[in-house]
Amino acid sequence: MKKGLIIIKAITLILCFLSLLASCKKEPVVYPTDQLPMVPAYNTGNCITRWGKFLLIDAVMYFDNYDTGEKKVYQHFGVGKSRSSMRWGGSMFAIEDIIKDTTTYSFWKPINYPGVGKFVLNDDTTKYYGVNYIGWYNTIIEDPTHGQQNIGGSARPFSAQTKSYADSTIYMEIEEIIEGINGYNCRYFTLLTLKKIQSW
Repeated sequence: MKKGLIIIKAITLILCFLSLLASCKKEPVVYPTDQLPMVPAYNTGNCITRWGKFLLIDAVMYFDNYDTGEKKVYQHFGVGKSRSSMRWGGSMFAIEDIIKDTTTYSFWKPINYPGVGKFVLNDDTTKYYGVNYIGWYNTIIEDPTHGQQNIGGSARPFSAQTKSYADSTIYMEIEEIIEGINGYNCRYFTLLTLKKIQSW
């Protein structure tokens, strides 16, 4: 009798497990593309390719205080201000410094895409960065072959979308950080507006 109950329980568990697997939602396969997707609100026209040089023309920081529920938007470049930092309290690395109409981001396609490509900040080829492309996920990383610590051994995940094909502009969300600020748990990130000025 006990053997029969154990077998029935085992069969029931197996059937429950199989039905759970069958009911799981299957995620669609996301294939990488050279084209940056369109921002939904501006979804009119062609897309801009990822590969080339982009000039920073605007930047906004979105700030969320988890403890108070307060949400704020800060303009990096207010009246008469052309320099800012994407890190709250000041930059630790050159990649966090931004200067309106001066800062440039350049991206080179990996030999095998998806994979690790090349990123150059402000035309400075003495600092080495890589960009890891996996589907829609992009991350600026320390270049794996040079051993420099240009971003502190960390990574800078980012996402980018075409804002306007006609104006050659894109939005790039970067520098998302969750940290304690003045005793509060906070999250912030910067949304850059970049204009493509060179292609390759």
